[in-house]
Amino acid sequence: MLKSAVYLIQKSKIIMIRGWNKQMRLSAGNLLLPGLIFVFLFFTAQSYPAGIHNDVLSSYRSNATVILSGSSVNFYILLLVMLIVICVVILFFSVRLRKVNLQLKGKNRQILNINNDLQKLNKELELQKDQITKEYYESDKFYRMVVQSADDSISFFDKDWTLKYANAAFFKQIGYERDEYETIDPKGFIHPDDQDYQPRRVQTLLSTGFFESELRLRHKDNHYVNLSTRSVTVRDDNGEVLGSLTISRDITKLKQTHEALIKANLESEASSRLKSSFLANISHEIRTPLNSVVGFANLLLANNLTQEVREDYIEHINYNSEKLLQIIGDIIDLSRLESSQIEISYEETSLTGIVNEIIEDARQVIKRNEKPIILNVNNRFTDSGDLIFTDRIWLKRVLNHLMDNAVKFTLDGSIEFSYMRENDKILFKIKDTGIGINKENLGRIFEEFRQEVDGHHRPFEGLGIGLTLAKEVVERMGGRIFVQSEKGIGSEFSFSIPYRPAGSPKVRIVPVSSEQAQKPIDWSYKKCLLVDDNKDVLIYLHRILIDTGVSVITARSGFEAIELIKAIPDIDVVLLDMQMPEMNGIEATKEIRKIRKNLPIIAQTAFIFEDDKDIILEAGCDACLIKPIKKEHLLSVMSDFVKSDHPL
Repeated sequence: MLKSAVYLIQKSKIIMIRGWNKQMRLSAGNLLLPGLIFVFLFFTAQSYPAGIHNDVLSSYRSNATVILSGSSVNFYILLLVMLIVICVVILFFSVRLRKVNLQLKGKNRQILNINNDLQKLNKELELQKDQITKEYYESDKFYRMVVQSADDSISFFDKDWTLKYANAAFFKQIGYERDEYETIDPKGFIHPDDQDYQPRRVQTLLSTGFFESELRLRHKDNHYVNLSTRSVTVRDDNGEVLGSLTISRDITKLKQTHEALIKANLESEASSRLKSSFLANISHEIRTPLNSVVGFANLLLANNLTQEVREDYIEHINYNSEKLLQIIGDIIDLSRLESSQIEISYEETSLTGIVNEIIEDARQVIKRNEKPIILNVNNRFTDSGDLIFTDRIWLKRVLNHLMDNAVKFTLDGSIEFSYMRENDKILFKIKDTGIGINKENLGRIFEEFRQEVDGHHRPFEGLGIGLTLAKEVVERMGGRIFVQSEKGIGSEFSFSIPYRPAGSPKVRIVPVSSEQAQKPIDWSYKKCLLVDDNKDVLIYLHRILIDTGVSVITARSGFEAIELIKAIPDIDVVLLDMQMPEMNGIEATKEIRKIRKNLPIIAQTAFIFEDDKDIILEAGCDACLIKPIKKEHLLSVMSDFVKSDHPL
């Protein structure tokens, strides 16, 4: 468009110059010819004699007919001809001048049109110039804004590797201002292990034009940031190297997340291996005592057994049954631990009573395993009140786990159990002369499924969850547990719980022996309703109650039990199973309460969670027995509701 505009301007100039030159030539010609004729007539008139003039004048004065002379006639004829010629010439040149004038007007209009086109083109050029200027300014501003707004750092180094340009993110990544950065040697920012970054970058860019790597730079706060960098060589139109452009992204958090994921993956794999080992241990730990129970039970079928052998078999069955129950209890406790269902319930408890039970159980284990171990009890709690508020079941379970470990890992020597009061805490210590624990394993023995020796080569039994449960329970009771050990010397486990006194500070409960606790029971005039859908349970409970003389009535469902209670109004107590088809124990209890509001109902259940027990009691049951039910426990609970006397 610019070239066409220049062409129109040049053409209009040429047309204007040619038109004016032609007009000037025509004007000069039109004026020159009449002027020459006028000059010729003037000089001709001067050459005629004066007498001619006088004759003419005298003829006008006398109004007489004048007869002109030949020379006069010729003069006038010439003059007339000349005038005619002049008129013709003037007419000719006038017509020609008009034609030229019309042509000039046409050229003038053409020039005006060209001028208008030029003005339009000029305006368009001005608008385009303004638009180009605006677009250039806006594009430059836009790209600057984009570069400055980028989270990734963008930097340009010249071929001498001097920083020429960098956006705000470049300095933000390392925490320095540009002025501060320029005063520091760039090598001082690079991590000592990444000092080869710059030489590798230079060499790779020169050879391939592209370089990608990770880099650690020291932040102003003296921590290192991880960067993922990409560099490319920048060349001009002639292929000359101008420098390099580098884009860096802060991947510190990504690195931390990646490392955390790797760690979590390793822990997950370790946990998976531990759980696999745990499942294998469970299978072994359950099948071993179960094998003894089944095996010795089958041996009891022999007819030629002496009483001593029979009692020995029964003792093996009882021991392994207790062991099996303990394993199942540990597994259930582990599930409660993982689901955060362990709850601490405080009740008034005799500390000496708990300790005596723990020591008695430990002595039985030592005796059974025939280990030459001396068990010492150091009671430094004598001056304090024996009654405390604590969770008796969980405290006993923690002490059992620690004592079992001490007996298990002590081949010979001694075990010392001591407990004392220290300010507002009760401190327990269990010290043994066993095999001890390696120092590198002390930090992980409280983790789930952890054992110092895993796999099939482990010399000792166990699931590896006892110490985990002990630590969790102690911490939930508001205490802390500690361990000190040396390989080949022995171990000492200690823990403390808050001291919460109960009752009189000088009261001590003297344990009652099993012989003293046993009293004859005579329920000959009482009636007991046994409700359970399991025939074996009914036979077992019926056999226990035969010796008391109580009259036993059985039912296999909740509906049957309700009908019996309606039919037999003098039933004294009900033993009711909670898990039954059609109508469960909770529903049966509510229906029984509608018939006899004050009839004692003792629930029997395999559910052992505290929430289950609370639901059972809230439904209307008076007591709750946890399966498997021992004879002593059953009779003790029933004695609270059935009295040994004559009929009412």
